[in-house]
Amino acid sequence: MKLEKYKPKDPKKIGITIFTVVCVLLVAGVFLYTSFASFETNETFNIIKGEVQDPGDLYFAFYIDDEISSRMPQKGEGYVLDTEKTTCTNGASIDFNTDDWSIKVLNMTKTRTKCTLYFKEQTFNDAILACNDTAANCLKNNASLTSELVDDETSDHNIRYIGANPNNYVQFNNELWRIIGVFNNIEDGTGTKETRLKIIRNEPYSEGIAWDTDNVNDWSTASLQEELNGTYLESITSPSKEMISDAVWKLGRTSSYTSNSNGLASHWYTYEKGTTIYEGRPAEWTGKIGLMYPSDYGYATSGGSTTNRETCLNKELYNWDSSSVSDCKNNDWLYKSGTYQWTLTSYSGSSVVVFRVDSVGRVNIGPAYLTSDAVSPALYLNSNVKISGGEGTEESPYTLSL
Repeated sequence: MKLEKYKPKDPKKIGITIFTVVCVLLVAGVFLYTSFASFETNETFNIIKGEVQDPGDLYFAFYIDDEISSRMPQKGEGYVLDTEKTTCTNGASIDFNTDDWSIKVLNMTKTRTKCTLYFKEQTFNDAILACNDTAANCLKNNASLTSELVDDETSDHNIRYIGANPNNYVQFNNELWRIIGVFNNIEDGTGTKETRLKIIRNEPYSEGIAWDTDNVNDWSTASLQEELNGTYLESITSPSKEMISDAVWKLGRTSSYTSNSNGLASHWYTYEKGTTIYEGRPAEWTGKIGLMYPSDYGYATSGGSTTNRETCLNKELYNWDSSSVSDCKNNDWLYKSGTYQWTLTSYSGSSVVVFRVDSVGRVNIGPAYLTSDAVSPALYLNSNVKISGGEGTEESPYTLSL
């Protein structure tokens, strides 16, 4: 064994080691402080350009479409918080404000809390249920998120549901109704114009009833009008009845409708809002419950693979029974195969004739006394009605509230 004299370690190296240890401890201390400091019960953080401002001791992780992200999506980017996946540790929870795009963390009773927020692409239904506005405005403002709601390109630019079976179901009067669309410039009888939802009963109120038992085509005195706004209106339950108020229903007429120069959906819309009438008949009526118009039927089509919507809208409704344009009626949710349906519009060249959608899908005429036509009541909801739940499907219809 070789013996050597003990030599103490280099003091300079010892000093460097001690300094290094102290630095590590300081860094660790700062980390522990920022991770374990105490919190208030609730904290609110503003989001500016996708970044959390002054998060303090709380930490966030963001996932967009299930991919981790260094930033949170900004308002208007087409994303919504996935509340089912979003979680916080230590029993805390997230309250996300979609209006000002801010986060409130609730029930922070422990330190070292981390919240993981998941964002998914915003669907139409997400947008509707998150919308803090009237039902009409929510549907109108989010129409671009679905192919089922389109601008009818009339002078009023109404937004209408189209297609064979769009998700426009709504619970009303403990029954299934359907939303025809969002209608602008609807008069309430006092001179005020509003944007309102127009809905129609999914199942007919009657499978066969006269438009007017006296065979007179004046809606203001028609027996069907009196029944719908009398017996039927009184049967509507509260609060559904509170969601209806008077509207001015236009009663313009025509006697020319059989060609593409006078019978398109756009022509019908102009006739209905016009002043052409039969002698002595009113050009408008103020009340609560009416019927669909021929234009409602025409504008509800989406067309199909053989005949698209544009072609359908350039085909007279009188000839929608043609096999060459079967896509028009077959992709129109207001068409009921094999059923005659009354409309609100009367023929201007006669005192007894009313327009109807017939069993093969064309708009044609019939005398008001006929009892073979089905009736589906239609009405305008109050402008302050909101959508409070549901998905718009037949299985999960939209629910309404005031």
